[in-house]
Amino acid sequence: MTEFDADVLVLGGGPAGAWAALAAAAAGARVLVVDKARCGASGPTARGGVTLWNIPPGRARDEAVRQNFAHGGGLGEVDWMYRVLEETHRRVGQLVQGGLRYQGEHAHRPSRVYLDGAKYLGRLRRSMVIAGVRILDHHPALQLITDGDGVVSGAAGVSLRGGSRNWTVRARAVVLATGGCAFLSGGAGTDVDTGDGLLMGAEAGAELSGMEFSNAYSLAPVADSPVPGGRPVAAVFGSDQVMHFATLYDESRAVLWGRGCGSRAEAFAAIADGRRVYAALDELPESVRAELLRLGPSSTGQVPLCAVLEGTVRGTGGLRLTGPDCATTVPGLYGAGDVTTREPITGAVSGFGGQNGAWSISSGVWAGAGAAGFAAARRKLGKARPVPGVGLGDKARLDPRAVVGLVQEHTVPLRRSYWRSDGSLRDSIGELDGLWPGVELALGGKGPDRLRARQAAALLAVARWTKYSALARTETRGMHRRTDHPGAGSDWRVRLLSGGLESVWVRPQPVVAEAAPA
Repeated sequence: MTEFDADVLVLGGGPAGAWAALAAAAAGARVLVVDKARCGASGPTARGGVTLWNIPPGRARDEAVRQNFAHGGGLGEVDWMYRVLEETHRRVGQLVQGGLRYQGEHAHRPSRVYLDGAKYLGRLRRSMVIAGVRILDHHPALQLITDGDGVVSGAAGVSLRGGSRNWTVRARAVVLATGGCAFLSGGAGTDVDTGDGLLMGAEAGAELSGMEFSNAYSLAPVADSPVPGGRPVAAVFGSDQVMHFATLYDESRAVLWGRGCGSRAEAFAAIADGRRVYAALDELPESVRAELLRLGPSSTGQVPLCAVLEGTVRGTGGLRLTGPDCATTVPGLYGAGDVTTREPITGAVSGFGGQNGAWSISSGVWAGAGAAGFAAARRKLGKARPVPGVGLGDKARLDPRAVVGLVQEHTVPLRRSYWRSDGSLRDSIGELDGLWPGVELALGGKGPDRLRARQAAALLAVARWTKYSALARTETRGMHRRTDHPGAGSDWRVRLLSGGLESVWVRPQPVVAEAAPA
């Protein structure tokens, strides 16, 4: 057992975790970051571009907030939107002053900033090293540690290098920045996004919110023989690039998207119906065309597409935050990035238009500063113990691949997640609930096997929260689509909180009434 000590422990080294670490270090805290893979080189950001919601103060910002509030089905919060825009604009200015280059919609006053993800993460890692942050790569966290009063006091996990040794970090505050959950669907860089932080938080008593808005899909090219099983090559291109450059057709050459025609739902409906959907090769960016031609030359000038579930990574649901410092409902535990709900800024829709990237920066800064303040005010740490969790047994009596397979059966297909109904949701809930008792008793192992068991348990837990929340919201709002309730309900301007492990619970919480700027 390797033991460490810190004022603030950050779980996850993506953009949100990096900004949290930098903010905590700037506040004078001793900061330790642990990452499941290599900090700065893993996750969705490292495998594609990053868009940031960056709008200077003025009428353009007011109009962006107004549109964003309306687009989110009235579940967003204007004050949070303005705070995120202000924080992001400030931090983008710092990045530019430090020499980071970006592309924007306008040369001097961009409303969207586009960054190369790998370079962005590399810059953040170097900044953390300069700030004195200690980074432990390939050290996935498996469970939180709490004291006798239930205050989070660190975390425990396993090192995947050097003999798979167990580790423990005692800390006065913890920031969860572990990313969302994409159900191992093959999305770009989402192999590390298995919902671990959501499960750890819930086991410690944290609440979730917006889990019904966790069914985001992207469209990705399907490679020919070079990729086993015809799997999507989304890892090469990142999320949805083809959607923004190419016209989409079905096999009859009917236009589904592009040139002012069609809609996103038409493309997904065609795929769900078994029709083939294509993008015009000559309309894709040169870098994408070159990579596709390298993988398999196209004789027709068309690129076949498939739907890839991105879950809460590009969706909205996650841990509920209780205030502007990004504290969760558990003392000593803070949240940042995709592991948290983004409802305050996106409402019932995805934050793909730059909101998610801006949220990673802003929530990271606020969570890091909040955790540092909590750590500074906390007295000497007393006795603490790991929070009991699922999938942490010493022996494996159940293959985690069987668990993952069943979860994917009820989450990945469009007919299970993109469109929902009372019947399909109850069917999924019955299957998933029936698996949970066996998972509690039989998942486990040592070293990497324990990590795989833990990931399978997290995937199952997230799937159950998602299905129960979707069943409870009997309307269609934003990305939540009920075929048996096709319209938005006038009495459904509420958030759905959820949690629980053995028995999942869901309860409504009214949204604070406010109006977007005129």
